[in-house]
Parts: sequence; structure tokens; C-alpha cells
Amino acid sequence: MKSKENIYSLKILGLFLLVIIILVLIFLGCYVENKGVYIFPGDSVEQMYQFYLGGWERIHAGTLSQFDWSLGVGGNIMAYVYYFLTSPFFYITLFFPREGMQYLMLNLNSLKIFLLFISTYYWASKITGNKNSKIIASFIITFSGWVFFYYAYNMFLDAFILYPLILGLTEEYLKNNKYVALTCCIGILGIINYYFLYMFLPFLCVYALIRYVNVNQLGFNFKLMIKVGLKFAGIILLGICLSAVILLPCGFLVMQNNRFMTNEISYFDTIGINEIVYFFSTLFTPVFERFNASYLIPEHTHEFIGWGGGCSLFAFIIKPLLLPLVFCLKDKYKRNSLVISYCMLLLLLNFQYGWYLLQRSIDTRWLYMFLFVDALALIEINEELEDKRLNSRKLIFSFMISGSVIAVLLLNMLYHHYWPRKQMIEVGVVSVLMIIFMMCYVVYYNSRKKETWFLLTILTLEAIASGRIFVAYNYGIDHTFFEQPEQSTEAIEYIKRIDHGYYRILYGSESYQIPGAPGAFVITTPNEPFSKNYPGFSFYNTIYNTETSDYYNRTSPNWFVSEAMGRNKIYNLLSAKYWITYDYESQIPDDYELLYKDKDTGFSIYKNPYFLELGKTYDKTINKEFFDSLPVLLKDRIMLDYLVTEESTNFEYELNDNFIFLGQLPECSTRELVLEDPISNGNLYVVNYGVTEIIISLYNDNELLKVYPYSQYNYVDLRIDDNMEVNRIVVEGGNYSGVAAFMDVYFEPNDGSYDQWYQQTQKEKFENVLFNNDYIAADINLTDERYIFTSIPYDKGWKVYVNGEKVPYEKVNLGFIGLRLGSGNYHLEFRYEIPYLKVGAIISLGSLMILILLSMRNSKKRKLKK
Repeated sequence: MKSKENIYSLKILGLFLLVIIILVLIFLGCYVENKGVYIFPGDSVEQMYQFYLGGWERIHAGTLSQFDWSLGVGGNIMAYVYYFLTSPFFYITLFFPREGMQYLMLNLNSLKIFLLFISTYYWASKITGNKNSKIIASFIITFSGWVFFYYAYNMFLDAFILYPLILGLTEEYLKNNKYVALTCCIGILGIINYYFLYMFLPFLCVYALIRYVNVNQLGFNFKLMIKVGLKFAGIILLGICLSAVILLPCGFLVMQNNRFMTNEISYFDTIGINEIVYFFSTLFTPVFERFNASYLIPEHTHEFIGWGGGCSLFAFIIKPLLLPLVFCLKDKYKRNSLVISYCMLLLLLNFQYGWYLLQRSIDTRWLYMFLFVDALALIEINEELEDKRLNSRKLIFSFMISGSVIAVLLLNMLYHHYWPRKQMIEVGVVSVLMIIFMMCYVVYYNSRKKETWFLLTILTLEAIASGRIFVAYNYGIDHTFFEQPEQSTEAIEYIKRIDHGYYRILYGSESYQIPGAPGAFVITTPNEPFSKNYPGFSFYNTIYNTETSDYYNRTSPNWFVSEAMGRNKIYNLLSAKYWITYDYESQIPDDYELLYKDKDTGFSIYKNPYFLELGKTYDKTINKEFFDSLPVLLKDRIMLDYLVTEESTNFEYELNDNFIFLGQLPECSTRELVLEDPISNGNLYVVNYGVTEIIISLYNDNELLKVYPYSQYNYVDLRIDDNMEVNRIVVEGGNYSGVAAFMDVYFEPNDGSYDQWYQQTQKEKFENVLFNNDYIAADINLTDERYIFTSIPYDKGWKVYVNGEKVPYEKVNLGFIGLRLGSGNYHLEFRYEIPYLKVGAIISLGSLMILILLSMRNSKKRKLKK
């Protein structure tokens, strides 16, 4: 008996070893040609990689805090939580140097895929004892189109591993009434990725109901189902409560986020025939590109159905081959439950409002549901085929139908010339390969003795082919990109050594021309501050502190906020103190002075002479509703002297600057303004509204003095040096906003008025500022009643104390903390606590105690039965 168990264990280990070999073969080219680096342009490098770097920095430096100052101007750390903090795989990186992070990403994702195979095999083993069925289910999920389509998203794979594990534990509960491990896994899923928990629970409930009917061979008994359903719902609720320490504070953030709480989809909006054909086509082809799941039907042929044109339904070519036989299953309970499941999913696929309910967005991540139902269906079909309850000759007809569909899709592709000739040939070759695989499956099922090794060989070859196709069409960034000096943290470390105060840092736009690439890759992405752990202004993340949305919306309308070029007076107001660059000395902000230049790595640090530490005082306010109706450039001029508050009753303003209106540019792609008197030594402002991509050229007659490319809207500003005489301004850029843009042009001469303004702010400034992320303290002496503006982002987690007493505060200047104080000396303290974190921790702890008590009670019951 033991020898049989040992042989079985060795076979399982051999299967797992085979999966490792498959993964090595899939990514072998990345190791050989790119030193093991496989990180994509876009979100892969701008979010996933950057967040791992930032997490590594914080934990190694011991600066992980509740309020993070690199989420734009600052925000709740829970906004980033599932990117790194709750990922068990992230903690593996802590044992390696920061410089090796790019090499770890491929290995960690390969580890996740390997664990997904084990998790799926566990689930399948709880459903069937048929080894071939378990192998099929494990392969089609692990190397599915869904997995490759979302390969670039670390946190997706983190959570997806748990899906089959939870389904397997659900089987254990349905058959043996064991729920402790199931409850714990639901809680762990909520902690690792609350979004994927939300997306999974509806499917889990339906799955449990259908499997309960199958396991117990029951007909429709409404009362019994209600009773079983309520008990299962209690287990789910307890699991959710276990993760409340993460769910509650994160839920608080999500509820404030417009992306998840606004919806323009009506209840009965449906997808069209083109979208249906697209999804159908993904059944027959592996994922080629991560932005186009089907090469047979390109993304541009249909309406928006999710990023990348909608996710793939591909689960090996065995799926369209065997799936038609689901209607022929002899077991009526399994046949009916599978047919009902597919009908429900197809209905959901048709109505987009269901997508929104499942994901809070119009995307197709929820298509994983098809994948698990597919696995269930193929398990049952394979068993009946191998037991000869199903006639394997029916597969010949299924093969002919699938082959014909592939042929029609190919002819359609050729007819419409979707791709260049070379790519169409490649798609044709892959399609022929899929047909060959189908023929092999037909041969396997029609053979007298169905050898496992033959089935395993076909699945292995198809897995390798699917993976290799994905890798071939989705190139990783060249390893040399990650070896550039701009990737290092030396400049930030230098600043931190000399300055422990409160400030923010600006950075130059650095890029690198990768050999062979069509264009330069930007190194300093919006998540640059997070990756290097310093207070900045930019970020790229779906979840953020929406209390500061009014400020962000001036430069970007969503969750992708880059540093604006220019706008130095607003950055000064928000405590910008340093600017770092390697190559872009031409971008130096106005009047910044060189502080340090490193000869080895080449970075330069510039210091702001107009630094405002923590904020300033105001003696005038302006009503926010009125303020919101004004143009952005005018707003920025007003904010220097007026505090913007909702409570203000003032609707008037008097500008205290020296702006000169030069003229208005016409509405055309190339605009020109000729000046009678040349301008020099000052700042030029061009109000470009929604024309984001512009090039400003400055001339002295026909002599080109300088060219400035910009990518931002509302307005741009640039410095004109005292050695420049500009009498002609040319602005190039097409207007695709749909609204006419007659651009106003202003000039602000450098006559010392801003110096006077700055000196005035220093008469009542913050002193003795102490900064420690979640705690800020400062002193201020006021000679009269003043409105206090701080550059601390408004967040309900802050508590403000004045001379030891807690005081209320308000949101001012588009998203920052402000308060009103009379004359006198004050000691101010700002303390931050994540909203609902303590409440969530109490609920989690209480739920854990309940689970332990229930487990002890069940254990006693089992002992009494024995």
C-alpha cells in the first residue's frame, strides 16, 4: 500500500516538475537574451515594478507610515496596499538587493503560475479521482488566455492563485462540512486583494449552490437551498470579517473614488454582434498581444469592452473541441447545471451593467468565471469519454466544426487585411498548429487505450506554444534600461542626509534610448517619488486621496498625475524645495540654485530660494464655488493672496501681480503672435486649454532662440532669460478637444514683485518644524488674526492640535488643511491615523476568536461521535 502511495507521490512531483520545465522553456529567451528581465512598457514598469521598489525602500529604511507623502502630494498608504504591502510575494524581494528587483519580477510571476497549477490541481482532485481530468483542468487554467492577458499585473496573479484553492475548500465543506480553512482563505483573499474578493464572491456563491446540487444529487428544493445558502453565507461573512482590518479602511477610500462610484451604463445596455464575434474568436487562439487578446479579430473592429480590447476566453484548443459534448453528458444533474451555468454567464456577457456590478468598471476581468466552468465541464466530459459513456466519434464532428470556424475567421482576416502580410502568415501558422493539436486530441480520445503520457504530451506542447507566442509578441524592456544611473536613489539619499525637515522634491524628465527601440523610454514616470521614497507631486494609481482631486484636476483629469512643467509659484506654495536632474539642465525651475553636483553618477540637485516650509498665512479669503468658475491661470494668481474656502462670503479679488496681456492666438494648428515691443527677463504664459500637445518656439525676427515641447493642458509657462529678446511667438499643436481654443498670451516681467511677496510671507512663518510622516509639529507667532494654510493634504485621518487642544480644520486651496487663529504664539501638531483601521482590526480579531471557538466546538463534537 505504501509503495503505491510513494509511486503516486512521485508521479505528482513529476507532474509539478514538468510544469517548472514548461515555464523555463516559455521564458527561456528572456533569460538568454535579456538577463532574465521581463517587464513590459506601461503599467508593468510604471506601477508594478515601481511599487515593489517603493515598498522595498520603505521597509528597509523603516519609514513605512500610515500617511504616505509620495502619493501625489500625499495620501493614505491603504491606496497602495495590495500592490505590495499585502502581497506575500513582495516580501521575498526583501531578501535581495534593490538593484536586483528587475530580475525578480519574472521569477516571482513564474512562481505564481506554478502555485496556480498546484492550487488548481488541488481543486480538481476534490471534484474527481480521474487523473487525466485533473491534469486537463490544471493545464487549461494555469496556461489560459486569462493568465497571460493579465500577466503584467502582479496583484491579479497574487489573488488568482487563491481562487481554485477556495473552490477546492468549498468542495471540502460541501462533502465533509469542514469550513475553518475555507473561512481563513476567504479572509486571506480579502487581505491580499479586496477587489478580487469583491469580484469572486458572487461566483463562489453560485458555484457552491450548483455543486451542492451535484454532490447530493438533489432536485430543486427551495427551503433546503435557502437553509444551506444562509449557512454558507455565514461562512463567507465570517471570512470577510477576518479581513476587515484591510477591507474597512480600503472600502472607505474606494467609496470616495469616482472611478468606482460613478456609472454611465444603463441596466439594459448590451454588447453588439461585433463584440460577440470577438469574444467567440478568442476561443480558438492563444493570446498574442496583451492589448489584443485575439489576432483573428483586432481590437479596432468593435466597441470598448475593456482595456486591451477585452479579455481572452482561450483555455487550450481542447475547450472548443470538447465543449459541444456538454449537451450529451449522461449525468443529467451535471449536464443541466453546466448548461445553466453557461446560460447565466452568456447572459451576463451580453448585459454590460452586470460587468459594472461585478467590477465597478466596464472591463472583462470577470471572464475568469468562464474558465472555472470550462474546467468543470471538461472534467465531466473527459470522464464520460474515457468511461465510454460518451461516443468519442462525436469529436470528429466537433473537430470539423471547430476547424471550419477557424478557417472562416482566417478568411475574414485576410479579406479585411487586418494585419501586414508577415503577421497574417504568423496567425495562419498558429491556427494550423491549433488544428494539429485538435487532431491529436481526437486521436487520443478515439484510441483504444488512452495513455496519460500522450494526453500530457499534447497539453505540454500546447502550453509551451501558448506561452512562447505570448512572449514573442510581448517584448520586455531591455535590461540596460534598469541599469541607468537615473534608476539609483543616490540623489534622494544625499538630500535626506542633509535635510530632515518638511519639503517636497521636483524631478527632471529623464529618458533613455534603448538600442533598437523606436523611441526613448521615460525613466522618471509619475511613480518616481514612490519608488524612491520621497515627498513629491506626481503619482499613477487608481486609488488616491480624492480630497485633493480639485488640485490634481488642474493638471490631469484622472489618476495619472505627472509633474507640470513650470507652475513654479504653485509648487512654491506647496513647499517644493529641491529639484533633481541628470541630463535636463534646461528644465531648471525659475531661480533654483545649484546645491550639489555628483561627478560619479552625474546627478545635480538645485535648491529653491522661495521655499515655504509647511505653508503660509492669509488675511483674505475667496469663495470656492466662485473660484471654481474661473480659468486655471487666474486661479493660480489669486491663490497667492487669497485662501480658497467653502465658507468664504467673498466673491471679489484684486490681483497683486504685474501680468501683461500680450494678445490672443487664433484657432489653427500653427499659431503666431508678433510683438511690437520685444520681451525679455520674465515668464511667458500661454493658456492652451485642452490642446495638450504643443510646441512653443520663441524668435527674434527670424532667429530661433528656443523651442519648448509641452504635454499638459490649461496653461504652460516658461522662463525668458535676460539675454533673450523675443518678438515672435509660434505655437504648434492640433486641437482635438472639440472646443475652439483661442489662446491668451501673458508676460510677467521679473521686476522684483514676487521677491516682495515672498519676503512678506516670511514675516509670519512656521518655525521649529518637526516632520515624521504621521506626525508634524510647528510653532507660529501671529500679530493679528490670520487664516493658516498648510501644504498638508486634507484627509479625514488627520487630527489637529493647537497648544495641546484638538481643533477642527477645513479643506482649503483645493485640497489642503487650513484653520483660523487669532493673534498669539501657537504650537501646532498634526497627527495621522488611517480611518477605520482600528475598527477593522477589532472586527478582524473578534472574527478570528469566533472562528477559533467554532472550530473547538466542532472538534469536541467529532470526538464525542467517535
